[in-house]
Order: sequence, then structure tokens, then C-alpha cells
Amino acid sequence: MERLGKVSEWNDDRGFGFIVTVDGEPARVFFHVRDYRLDGRRPELGELVKFTAQRQPDGKWRAQAVQRTVPVSRQAKPAARAAAAPRPASPLTGATTVVLYALLIGWAIRGDRLPFEAVFVVLGLSAITFVAYALDKHAAQTGRWRTPESTLHLLELAGGWPGAWVAQQLLRHKSRKPAYRVAFWAMVVLHGTALTAWLWTRG
Repeated sequence: MERLGKVSEWNDDRGFGFIVTVDGEPARVFFHVRDYRLDGRRPELGELVKFTAQRQPDGKWRAQAVQRTVPVSRQAKPAARAAAAPRPASPLTGATTVVLYALLIGWAIRGDRLPFEAVFVVLGLSAITFVAYALDKHAAQTGRWRTPESTLHLLELAGGWPGAWVAQQLLRHKSRKPAYRVAFWAMVVLHGTALTAWLWTRG
């Protein structure tokens, strides 16, 4: 029998959550992202869904054929949402930052503060971070185990942030989540500050 409920918990990294039924029976139902039938987007807290519930061998309930019924965007005022969510940084801002970073590396190499091989280190870290983003997006689309955001941030902090920025633009991954964007730019600033300070001591 089809039931109606609301998404009460959602762990996007692990791809599962719980639904609270409207009629209270069963009270709390587990569901996985593979059970969510709406390609191209992820479940959101508070959204109303319809589903069928099946009792598992361990006695717990699992939702299947989960479908969104009322879009969350219609439940909130557009003006309030616009004020609450920060606007994403312009691609021009990111591109300018990457260019400035490349100029810093070039200046350091020219001034013998860094060896020429540093170019390959930067490119290698960026490539690894790009691949990590691509794998994480594929996992999100297929309901597989996600790469922890802390791992992605560590790669960015280590110097792979240019690859992360390119991945955000090309793959459209991690580019709309406000909290993640703030953390990403924090990694960029920390890496740039640490590198600049280290180069200064070698002058």
C-alpha cells in the first residue's frame, strides 16, 4: 500500500535517510538513495514523499519506490530562500584566483624559491582532486559509498584546489552546496597563505 510521509533525516555522504509517515504507522522508515525515484537530484529534508513500505527480515521497515510529491521550493517563500542561501562565486572569480596562483608559482620558480618540478606537483594534485570529484559524483548518482567531504577538503588544502574548482565548473558537483563552498574557499585561502608565507621565508 502506498503511504505518504516526510523526509526527517538524510545523510547525503552515505546516501540514506529516514521518512516519518503521516499516519504514524510505521513511525520511522529507512530508505536508500537507490529507492528514490527522481533522477538528477538528491532527497531533501522536509520534502513530502509517497512510497511503499516493506518489512525486512530483521523486523525493520524500508521504503521503496520513494517519489517526491510536493517540491520543497513551493513550501518556502522565494525571497526567504534567496536571502538564506549565499550566491555562488562567479566563475570569473575562480578563474582569476587560478591565474593568480599560477603567476605565484611561476614567480617562485623564476626566483629559485621553488624547483621547476613544483609545476608537476601542482598539476598532479589537481588531477587527483579532479578524479576524486568525478568519482564522488558518480557515487552520488548510482547510490554508492560517497567520498567524505573532509577528504576532498584535505586534497584542496594540499594544493589540489585548482582541480577541484575545474571539477565544480565542468561536472557541476559540489557547486551549489553553500556550506561546502565556504569550506572550499577557506581551503584555498589557507593553502595560499601558507604557501606565500613559506616562499617569503625562502627569499
